[in-house]
Amino acid sequence: MRAAIMGMLGRLRYDHSILFVLAIGIGTLAGYGAIGFRLLINAWGYLAFGASEEQLIAGIIRLPWWHMLLAPVAGGIVVALLLKWFLPDGRPQGVSEVVESVALRDGRMDFRAALANAVSNATALGFGSSVGREGPVVHLAAAIASFFSQRLHLSPAVMRTLVGCGVASGVAASFNAPIAGVIFALEVVVGHYALHAFAPIVVAGVAGTIVSRIHLGNFPAFTVPPLEIASLWEFPAFGLLGILSAVGAILFMQSIFWATDLRRHISSLPDWVFPPVGGACVGIVAIWLPEVIGVGYEGTDSALKGSYGFGLLIALFLGKIALTALCTAARFGTGVFSPALFTGAMLGGAFGVVTASMFPDFTSGPGVYAVVGMGAFASSVLGAPMSTILIVFELTGDYEVTMAVMVAAALSSMITHFAYAPSFFLRQLERRGLNLESGKASHLLKSTGTKAVMRTIFSTVPKSASIFEVRRHLVAQGGGKLMVVDENGALTGIISFADLPEEAFDPDLNHLVRAAEIMRANPAVIYASDTLESGLRMLERTGEHDLPVLSDTSARLVIGILNHEDVLKAYNRALLDSQGKD
Repeated sequence: MRAAIMGMLGRLRYDHSILFVLAIGIGTLAGYGAIGFRLLINAWGYLAFGASEEQLIAGIIRLPWWHMLLAPVAGGIVVALLLKWFLPDGRPQGVSEVVESVALRDGRMDFRAALANAVSNATALGFGSSVGREGPVVHLAAAIASFFSQRLHLSPAVMRTLVGCGVASGVAASFNAPIAGVIFALEVVVGHYALHAFAPIVVAGVAGTIVSRIHLGNFPAFTVPPLEIASLWEFPAFGLLGILSAVGAILFMQSIFWATDLRRHISSLPDWVFPPVGGACVGIVAIWLPEVIGVGYEGTDSALKGSYGFGLLIALFLGKIALTALCTAARFGTGVFSPALFTGAMLGGAFGVVTASMFPDFTSGPGVYAVVGMGAFASSVLGAPMSTILIVFELTGDYEVTMAVMVAAALSSMITHFAYAPSFFLRQLERRGLNLESGKASHLLKSTGTKAVMRTIFSTVPKSASIFEVRRHLVAQGGGKLMVVDENGALTGIISFADLPEEAFDPDLNHLVRAAEIMRANPAVIYASDTLESGLRMLERTGEHDLPVLSDTSARLVIGILNHEDVLKAYNRALLDSQGKD
């Protein structure tokens, strides 16, 4: 029976109706995965603080200071044990690992490690870690899709599409925002908007939203009061807020990397020490600024309603950046989506308070600026301006406010992209030696050596070879380049038909003219250790059709020929593959 089902799936692997059925199934399962993740966070939250994720601040402010301090430390100990026992590299995983998996492994992920990662992150969040829940949800949803895709032996293109389906469903279920979930999956994970991927991902996003609304109700992630822009003259202020958001986003991302580098330098301490240290940081901060611990949706809600004053907004802005950096570096959870929304709302709210004090008759309330700051800040951190704009639109339903977010997000994303990095996730991967900014095809050029595509059939002649031997070799190989080597086999020059003088065809000179006299000395070359990117750059700079590939800079032995057409074919194959076209 199983063999019959597998055979049918193999025959219908590219059938769109089957793909839609799989998308609905993956979207439904990923939606339940997101709900299960939230329930696990709440279970740990009740155990640690006697409060759910949605009422964490209200719950912890009633507790004695020692409880607020010790509970996150206990959570850090549990997380340390989970990381040591169940995760291969002892590191929590999130969106960047999903991007890497889709770009380089066709969406293949370790499902057991993903489950352990989800439990670890839910534990950290339940005990107050100042990170986001969306990153782990995205990772879990993608792993669910990958698990079933691998079991059904689906093609790489279909597998990547289904991983995108899982991501769309996970984000949609988390925010009750199906449009934003779909665009996030396409914009950040899949990397293209081709119709064959777009349609199933839409179906999966809707499926995840339906699951979420059935079990959690039709409630948005944030409760946004009615908002109204007081004057169109405010749009320059929204643009300025976009610029400030870019600066804040760069500070936010770099703080995480600074803290991570600091942890790596403390090599004398074992890895299991750091999650409890992160928990201690959470407990200490919670005594004075309880709003910055946990996912932070309560604090974000208050900022959107204009409930905080300028001083508290700035304190929460700086406190959230510091605590998110410390928790992430300590491996006490991962995820930057929620912290970016929180921090952006605080920055926007503070900017709104200042603007309102300067121009009270022409300025909207701080809540409008908090919404705009939230969208602009998150778009820079996530590298997903379209997704964050749509999240804001689905939250507010206000066209004018969404236009303000568009202006701020466009400026913020552009500045961050060119001044720092396209996104936090791509910067994470770049620090691990994976440059995926331009996608899988570009990474292939940067990471593949010339030996992978070079031609190994070529001809060489010694410097002392006669013109007769040179002509014979060129004719035998059908033109191209002939390698001239010295007595040690090192390349000294090249000869092609174009290099031959007219007298080279005079029979009387067959044995009088030597290769050394007519060769092109010191030709452009590429080395075996160089990448295809270097080879392509050299080919284009020199205008050559092919280049000799040498063993190294000292021996200079010819080991192959790098052909321009072969490099472009390899790039084109990777480009088509990344677009889901097998």
